[in-house]
Amino acid sequence: MKKIFIFAAATLMSLSAMAGKKTVIAVGDFESVSAVSYTVEEKVKQNVISGLSGVNHLQMVESQDGLGADFLINGNVLSYNVTKITKEDGSIWWKTTMSYSLDVTNLKDGTKVSKTFKYDGSEGFLSVKYGYSQDENASNEAVFNFIPKDMKIFGAETFPLSGQIVESDYQVDKKGKLTECYITLGSEDGVSEKSKFEVLLGKQVAGRTTTAKADVTLQVLEVVAGDLARCKVTGKEAANVAAALDAYASDPKTALPVQVKMIPPKDLQGW
Repeated sequence: MKKIFIFAAATLMSLSAMAGKKTVIAVGDFESVSAVSYTVEEKVKQNVISGLSGVNHLQMVESQDGLGADFLINGNVLSYNVTKITKEDGSIWWKTTMSYSLDVTNLKDGTKVSKTFKYDGSEGFLSVKYGYSQDENASNEAVFNFIPKDMKIFGAETFPLSGQIVESDYQVDKKGKLTECYITLGSEDGVSEKSKFEVLLGKQVAGRTTTAKADVTLQVLEVVAGDLARCKVTGKEAANVAAALDAYASDPKTALPVQVKMIPPKDLQGW
């Protein structure tokens, strides 16, 4: 049986309180080992900023101390090497490799995470991340071109965009499976059509509230407002999600809301 709950005016008014805002990321100092030039250091920094700026739910600022931001990123260029290679046929090739690390500080609680990026072909068989060309300048530039692509994934994973499914307006099919719903995220959060989200169902474990990922994917069909988007629902546990929404709508004081988290875009090479 198809089931549709109609929005109440009060629900629409309360959505702004449920939706998030863009996460503000400050980019501070970048350093490098003595063998790396300041020019390389600056190019790494600017490409990090450029890549993170491409993550719609992030707002980038440059600030040494992170004033007014949610997170502060500092960087360190660990290596940058250009090697001249002469092949048996006499042709000359240039190989450029580089590595750098990013330190992310949560300015609200002081916690820190770090990640190192290597563009030297050492990340496995599928890794093609290094510069290689008969043109030395082209080889040098190639390693920087990987940074913005990697930052889109890094930004989405390190600063995940999260919200909730609206419990008062959704559709289910005859088998009780959720087919469409609204989420409390929209254009103000950087959500666009075809954005995808995973679903997290709340549960109690050992007296604690936690979440478990459901086998369900949401894909945005329409961005309705700054804090609202309509989604298509697919997945084996769509009925479980519908049941959780129904329980929360019936008793929001004891039941847990259904949360969503944006899925970073990826291909086989990780970007």
